[in-house]
Amino acid sequence: MDNITGLVGRDEVIKAIVAEINKGKHVILTGPTGVGKSAVLRAALEKIGYKQDVLIRLHDHQAKGQFVEMARQMLTLGLINAAALGLPSKFHEQPLEEFDWGEVRNQVNRMSIRDLTQAMIPALANSVEKAVIAVDDITSLTPTQMMFWLAIFDHAQVVGCASEKKERVKKLWWKMKEIEVKPLGKDAVREIVNKYITAKGILIESRELYINHVIKQAGGIPQAINDMLDESSKEKRIDKNRVRAMRHDAGISYLDFSPVMVLIGAGIMAMRFVGMGTGDKQLYILGGVGAIFFMTIRFFVFKGSGNGR
Repeated sequence: MDNITGLVGRDEVIKAIVAEINKGKHVILTGPTGVGKSAVLRAALEKIGYKQDVLIRLHDHQAKGQFVEMARQMLTLGLINAAALGLPSKFHEQPLEEFDWGEVRNQVNRMSIRDLTQAMIPALANSVEKAVIAVDDITSLTPTQMMFWLAIFDHAQVVGCASEKKERVKKLWWKMKEIEVKPLGKDAVREIVNKYITAKGILIESRELYINHVIKQAGGIPQAINDMLDESSKEKRIDKNRVRAMRHDAGISYLDFSPVMVLIGAGIMAMRFVGMGTGDKQLYILGGVGAIFFMTIRFFVFKGSGNGR
C-alpha cells in the first residue's frame, strides 16, 4: 500500500524518532500489531543522514539468523574483518565485492553464538562511529538474545519495534526511549483510501459510503486498511451492498464484562451471607436463586464473547 499511497499521517512521529536517533538514544517503537511500526521505522532510518554509513538492519526474528545477518552487514560496512570473524584464510585478503556471500553465510552459520558474540562486540566497541542497529521486532527475546542485546547496548545504538511490553525484556526497555506509533486519524485514512482507489481505478458506486466504511472498520490500523483495499481491488465493481458487507476485525470492539460480573457475583454472595447471618430465609433464598441466574448468564455471556473473537 505504501508504494501506491506513500506513508500518510506519520510525519510527526517520524520527526520525533529521527530526533532521538540523532541524539544517540536507544529507541523503542510501540503500538498494536499492524499499526505500521516497521514502515515508520524504515522511513525514519532513511532520514538519519551520516549514520547510514553504520546502519545495520535486522529482519530475522530467530537468534541465530540475527547473528548471521549482523555479521554479514558488519563485514559489508567494514566494522569487522574476515579474520576477526574467524572466516577461512582465503577471505582475509579478498575484496568484499569478490566474496561468495553464500559461502560466507554458511561459514558464519556454523559458528556458535558465543564465538559470534565474542567477535562482534569487540568490533562494535572499537568502531570509530557508533553503529545503529535497527531490529524489526523485539517483543519477545530468548535468554541468549537478551544477554546479547544487553551487551550490545554499551557499544551500539539500538532502535527497534515491539507490539507489547513483555516482562522478560524490561531490562532493555529501561534503557530505551519509548515512542508510540498510534492508529491513523480519520483524515489520514481518507487520504490513503482516496489515493488508492484512484491509483487502482476501483469502480465504486458510492465512494463516500465506501471511504466512511473503511474508516470505521479499519480503526486507523494501516494493515487493516491495506487488507480491505487489497480485497476491493480484486472486485470488478463495489456496490452499496458489497460495501455494507465489508468487515474487518480491527473495527470490532468488545465490551469487557469481567468487572461487572465480579461485582454482581460479589453482591449475590453478600446477600446470601447476610441472610444466613441475620436468619432472614427469604434473603438467603433470594441470594441462592440469584446465584443460579448469575451462573447461567455468566455461561452464555462468556461463551458468546469467545465465539465473537
